[in-house]
Amino acid sequence: MKTSVAFSLALIVLLLAAPPLVAQSVPVSPSSVESAVESAISTSGSFSIIPIDTWGSGDFDALCDTWFGDITPRTNQMSVSMDQTATTTYEGDLFFRKLRLKVGLNVDVDNNFIGKLNRLMGYINYSGFTLRVQTSELRGTAHWTGALVGDMQTETQFDNPFVSVDLLYYRKNDSSMYYGIGYTSYRLPVQLDCLTYSDAKQEVWWASGGSVYQPDMAFHIYSALFGVDTLHGAFGGSGAFSGQGFSIWMSTQDRAGAGLSYISDKAKSWVEEKNGGLPLWSAEQIAMLVDYYLTLGVQWVGDLGPVRLGLGLGFNLGGQTVICITPKGPVDDKHVDASPSVYLFHYGPILTGIVSW
Repeated sequence: MKTSVAFSLALIVLLLAAPPLVAQSVPVSPSSVESAVESAISTSGSFSIIPIDTWGSGDFDALCDTWFGDITPRTNQMSVSMDQTATTTYEGDLFFRKLRLKVGLNVDVDNNFIGKLNRLMGYINYSGFTLRVQTSELRGTAHWTGALVGDMQTETQFDNPFVSVDLLYYRKNDSSMYYGIGYTSYRLPVQLDCLTYSDAKQEVWWASGGSVYQPDMAFHIYSALFGVDTLHGAFGGSGAFSGQGFSIWMSTQDRAGAGLSYISDKAKSWVEEKNGGLPLWSAEQIAMLVDYYLTLGVQWVGDLGPVRLGLGLGFNLGGQTVICITPKGPVDDKHVDASPSVYLFHYGPILTGIVSW
């Protein structure tokens, strides 16, 4: 009995001391383990800062009348205070190469004269496809210089949510280029230009009451978009300027789309009161959007040991134009039509840095 117990204990000790059969058949050195980890996971991050960002806005149709010298009752009677002082962007990602899955976080913090615009953008990438979600709050003050009616005010503050969801695809042979589809939902203060049918002119013409504004016009727009960023392309080793060192930096994203917007009950009552009680033709609007973003400057990409670094210094210009029409067609002489046409733009110097290891 004692012999059997001693033999069993010896066997257990031997099994515990011996390395596993798998480890014996497939030896792995520390260097190969590190290589496997490095090949499976990489990290990178970037930042962008616009130290002086200037904003402007107005009525697009009135601006076109000024450009082409057309004399019409349509004038720009609204402006939005968006005197941006600085814009900072932080971005980081973790890329599992074997899973072809990318998860990242990008935070925009804008310090404004009119408040703060805080954005949170997350994106998930699988084999070139990216789902990008962006949310923010648009804050500021709208100034009205036109005639007042009802309880309209010469100034109104706004603080509205902004949501954008984009599905993007990055080209495999050139990672500096991407395209996709998107959905955007937000609210902005806008000028509403009023129209009615003129018997004297026998055509749709400006309503005699004039324009009003809406403090929180709702927009829901689907769009197609296309973008190019030579700095990110060179950082990834592709694109027109894929070599290391100094070269031209160009970053652009263009978006065009259509959707729906809505005139509120309050703005509807102002339109009707200002135009002799004529009922509004349609509160629902078809919104058509064009959005642009352009950066031009100089970029540098290089390797510093295990760290890859990219820098860009340039000038940034961006903005959008939204024009609305009613889905019911031309208005008759028994109704008044109202639609917005608004533009926004911003510009300033920009500095961007990207690093990976």
